[in-house]
Amino acid sequence: MNELNKAIAQSSKAKPYYRKIILDLLVQLTTNEKYRSLTSFKKSGDNLTPKQKERLRAYTNSIICMLQAGLAFHEIKAFLTNKKAV
Repeated sequence: MNELNKAIAQSSKAKPYYRKIILDLLVQLTTNEKYRSLTSFKKSGDNLTPKQKERLRAYTNSIICMLQAGLAFHEIKAFLTNKKAV
């Protein structure tokens, strides 16, 4: 997560709320949208399976690369969720 925090901080398009929305997006992607936010996941008491941990690492690395490439959050989300960016 240190690399992700660093990528967010160094992103030219970062906004003050980027960390939270990126972490929430990671939770949604990792849990197949069972949880909508990191807060709801933590409250559930669930643990990630080994497969989900691997998925989390892959998504995190992808987001870091996209932030370093200068993509904005809506572009990252559209790419990772296969939805058209507006």
